[in-house]
Amino acid sequence: MGFEPLVPMPPRAKHFDYTDRDSVAGRVIGSSFYSLWVALIAAVVIPHLVRVYAAQTGMVFASAEHYLLPTRVFSAGAIILAHISLRQLWVLPVVSTKVIIVPTFILSYALAIFAMFIVKQPVSYYCLATALSISFSWYVFVSIMRGRYMKPIVGIFGFSRNDFGDLPTHIRWVVVGCGEVPSNISALVVDPHAKLDIESSEFISNLVLDGIPVYHRSHIEEGVTGRVKFNIHADNNFGALLPSLTYSRLKRVFDLIGVIIISPIFMIFMCVSALAIKMDSPGPVFFRQQRRGYRGRPFTCYKLRTMRMGLPGPAFTAPADPRVTRCGKFLRKWRIDEMPQIFNVLKGGMSLIGPRPEAAVLAEHYAMHVPFYNYRHAVRPGITGWAAVNQGNVAEVDAAGLKLEYDFYYIKYFSPWLDFLIILKTLQTIWSGFGSR
Repeated sequence: MGFEPLVPMPPRAKHFDYTDRDSVAGRVIGSSFYSLWVALIAAVVIPHLVRVYAAQTGMVFASAEHYLLPTRVFSAGAIILAHISLRQLWVLPVVSTKVIIVPTFILSYALAIFAMFIVKQPVSYYCLATALSISFSWYVFVSIMRGRYMKPIVGIFGFSRNDFGDLPTHIRWVVVGCGEVPSNISALVVDPHAKLDIESSEFISNLVLDGIPVYHRSHIEEGVTGRVKFNIHADNNFGALLPSLTYSRLKRVFDLIGVIIISPIFMIFMCVSALAIKMDSPGPVFFRQQRRGYRGRPFTCYKLRTMRMGLPGPAFTAPADPRVTRCGKFLRKWRIDEMPQIFNVLKGGMSLIGPRPEAAVLAEHYAMHVPFYNYRHAVRPGITGWAAVNQGNVAEVDAAGLKLEYDFYYIKYFSPWLDFLIILKTLQTIWSGFGSR
C-alpha cells in the first residue's frame, strides 16, 4: 500500500531508488527482489540440497522422508507471503521493524502449516523450523543494514522541513532547490498548492522524466501522522476516501472466520467475567447501548457491564470515573468488556476491525460540531480500530476531531495490511493498558 506519485512517471523512465548500489552487497541488501531470492535460496534450496546429498551418502536415514520436498515448497510460499507482507507494512505509519518481523513470519508459517493440514500433506517440522530460522534471521539482518547504511534520500522542495512534525528517522530528508539534486535521491515532496515559477516547474518536470517520483505534501504528512485531515473548504478529495468495495466483501468473510476461531477463547473469558461481575455488584451481566454503525444505521452494541447501576453521569466514561466497579477496571484495562461484540460481528452490525462505534447521543453531538463526522460511517465499526490503538478513548469535541482524522486514514487506506498492523498494535495496546478508562 504505497503512495501514488502526484506526477506519474513516464513508462520507460528509470526509477532512481536508494537500493541502486554498484556493489553486489548493496544490491542484495537494498533490492527487495534480490533479498527475497537470497532468502529462498538460503532457507529452502540449500538446506534441501544438503539433506539430499547427506541422504545419498548414507549420512541421513532417508526413508519416510518423501514429504521433505512438499514441505520445502510450502516453506517457500511462507517466505514469499512474509516478504510481501513486510513490504506492505513498512510503508504504513508508526511501524517498528522490531514489532512486525516476528509476528509476520510466525503468521506466514502458521498459514503454511494450516494449508498443509487442509490438503492432508505430511509436515516435516524440521524443514519448517530450518527455513523459518534462516529466513527470519536474514530479514532481521537486512533490516538492520538498511537502517544503518542505506537510508533513502527524500527531497523537500518549496517549503521547510520545519513545517512537518517529527519526521521518520529511517529517511534522510534534504531540502533541495532548483538544480540541486542529491545523488541517489528516491523521491521529491512538493506542495501542489504553492505558486511555482517556470524555472521550478521545469525542474520538477525534468526530475519526473528521470524517473524520480514526485509526491504530494499531504501524502507525507499522512504517512508520518497516520491521520487524514479534512477542512471546511471544497478542496477535499472525497473520492480518495471511498473504501474498497472488494475488500469490504472479503473482510466480511474474514470476520466470520475470525469469530469462529476466537469464539472458544472469548466464551471462556466471558463466562469467568460474568461470574465476577455478578459477585462484584448487583445488576445484569451485559450492557446494551444504541450506537451508530455502518452508513449511520443504529444498532444495539453488547458489552460486559463495568459500571454500577443507577448512578448519574455523562454519556462517556471520564478518567477515574466513580461509576466503574473494581471488576470493571480490570475488564476495561484488558479490553475483556468488548468481547461480547463478537455477536455484533456475527449479526453484521460490526467488524473485528474498524472505527469504534459511538453512542447514538455522542454521535449526534459530534456530528453537530465536527465537520464531516458522519463520513466515518463509510465502513463497519470495529471491536478495535486505528484510532483506538493510536489515541485511546476520547470524549471531548477537540479530541473527537483528532480521532476522526485517524478514522479518515483508515477509510482511505482500507486494506488487509492496515488491518494486520492494527491487530499487532491492539495486542501491544492491551498489554500496556493504553487508552483504557
